[in-house]
Amino acid sequence: MSTPLMLRGIVAFMILLVSACATPLKPALDSESETWQLQGKIGLWFNDKQESATIDWSQCNANKTRIRLSGPLGTGAIELSADQSGATLLQGGETIKADSIEALADRAAWPIPVDALRFWVRGRAQPTEKLDGRVNTNGQLEYLTQLGWQINYRYRTPFHQLPNKIMAESSSSRLTVIISDWYDQPKLCSQ
Repeated sequence: MSTPLMLRGIVAFMILLVSACATPLKPALDSESETWQLQGKIGLWFNDKQESATIDWSQCNANKTRIRLSGPLGTGAIELSADQSGATLLQGGETIKADSIEALADRAAWPIPVDALRFWVRGRAQPTEKLDGRVNTNGQLEYLTQLGWQINYRYRTPFHQLPNKIMAESSSSRLTVIISDWYDQPKLCSQ
């Protein structure tokens, strides 16, 4: 075997070896994805109160939701979860069940439209409700008015499809979510 041919064979083998060890790229998570996880911070101002927490929200299609809030809440850590069988609130060692996650959020003194928020945090409007909004030249939602809330969006760059910050305001409440990380395969969904 001649040296140039042998060298080509070695280079081809090395390329094949390196590509076999490479981690495949995961598909991009976008605003249309129904399965996702976000982590970040959340703040809520209402009735002369200010609450803030870290948030870890896992969403498995429309079928399964888990929202963990922890940090300097007046009530400590809480977990809201919902599936086809109903909704559960875990707070201070107490378990409370209800038909909807909205009712439990109210009970936890977080008067926010959780069902709509699962769309809003992804830069989308809740599809079953009337809306007014504006999309920028990059196809990203800049603002949205829905269910009595005005929602404004910020993105890391023009190329990010998911927001990293939302600021929402109603007549009696203000909500800010700062998203530090997005994931496309929450562990919750494989359970």
